[in-house]
Amino acid sequence: MELKPKIEKLSDTKRKMSFSVPKDVAQKDYETTLKGFSRYVSLPGFRKGRAPLKTIERMYKDQIKQGFFEDTVPKYYKQALEELDKMDIHPINQGVLEDTDWEPEKDMELSFIFEVNPEIELKEYKNFSVEFEPEKVTKKMIDGELSRLQKSYATISDKDTPSEKGDVINYTTLKFDGKDITKKEESSYKIGQEIYGKAFDEALIGAEKGNEIIATVELGPQDEKDKSKKMEMVLKVNEVKKVELPELNDDFAKQVGEFDSLKTLKDEIKKDFDEQVSQRNKSQIRSLILQTIIEKNPFEVPESFVDNYAEDMMKKYTQQQKNLNAETLAPMKKIYKSYAENEIRIYYVMNRLKELEKVEVSDEEIENEIKSSAEKMGMDVEKYKELYKKQIDKEEIKESLISDKIIKNIERTVDFKKPKKQKESKKKESKKEEK
Repeated sequence: MELKPKIEKLSDTKRKMSFSVPKDVAQKDYETTLKGFSRYVSLPGFRKGRAPLKTIERMYKDQIKQGFFEDTVPKYYKQALEELDKMDIHPINQGVLEDTDWEPEKDMELSFIFEVNPEIELKEYKNFSVEFEPEKVTKKMIDGELSRLQKSYATISDKDTPSEKGDVINYTTLKFDGKDITKKEESSYKIGQEIYGKAFDEALIGAEKGNEIIATVELGPQDEKDKSKKMEMVLKVNEVKKVELPELNDDFAKQVGEFDSLKTLKDEIKKDFDEQVSQRNKSQIRSLILQTIIEKNPFEVPESFVDNYAEDMMKKYTQQQKNLNAETLAPMKKIYKSYAENEIRIYYVMNRLKELEKVEVSDEEIENEIKSSAEKMGMDVEKYKELYKKQIDKEEIKESLISDKIIKNIERTVDFKKPKKQKESKKKESKKEEK
């Protein structure tokens, strides 16, 4: 049976398929459904399955027709899809059946709406300008990491003298907001963090073991409409401990790792930051290029793809979070839908760029990428391959390298301009320095 489907373009991604099932084919399938239905019907005066078909049809017309649709429509749809394939039309989702009806001895008219991939031209995807200021490794970043390492190697000792900024207080909360605390638990706090407000830290300065202190706790707002709250806490000081930081010198560097001097440690920290910053810049450039291409080449994306992607993310979110309600979920749905739409646009753009750029990746390049991953982990490449053989997907590595090459090709044509805000702020800074 040839259905000869007709296609109507509803939008760039939506199509309506209509076709007729010849009445003799539909009638034959209907009678098959009717006979199957009759086997389960019992009527007074007749044995089960022996009642006249006309009587059964008259009494159960709606149920039989519903069963007929359920039995045959998927079959007709599948046959129509085979003919669509010959027409080089490829639905990307399950077609939705429009309201339909059918009467015996007549052709069955069916219509389905489905989605297809959009045709993307990408007329403009090179030789454009974007604002971008690459991130650079600063002395502040290196000093910050040194400070973090220094704190991690700090020594803590008991202190008999009054507490000072930088000391750690071990305390038990006795009252909070005027109410006694029945379940008393110990807590530790480093003076100077100002986590609970400046007043809380000030109340702890000068404290000694055994003191009971009244401190003001400032709790930040829960949301934009809320205001910060100040409450009183009565606490008992159990211990005062002094935190001593090691001196930043060559001995400290040797303690941290296999570094012969503080300079060597700083160089290694800078090297790590160089790699991190390079990756962030690379990611930012990729994002800017793709977003600019999307803006310059607007196209429609299939709603079913967006909805399914957003729904998957929402499921993961709701599984991880508790006490969610409709008010909380509503804005999250919008956020996830917007994110899903953008990710799908990127997916289509990258696929089209692969067709246009025709970039190739050699087996040697794939092997070099695997070797690079092994070196980053300080492993022999063969041992790395053996240990991670299940995780190493050469096809995935190839696709990643192709994408990187495409973005690099486009990047060479892009004019990166310094953001205007940064220019203005730097001018103001230079004027201040002149004064």
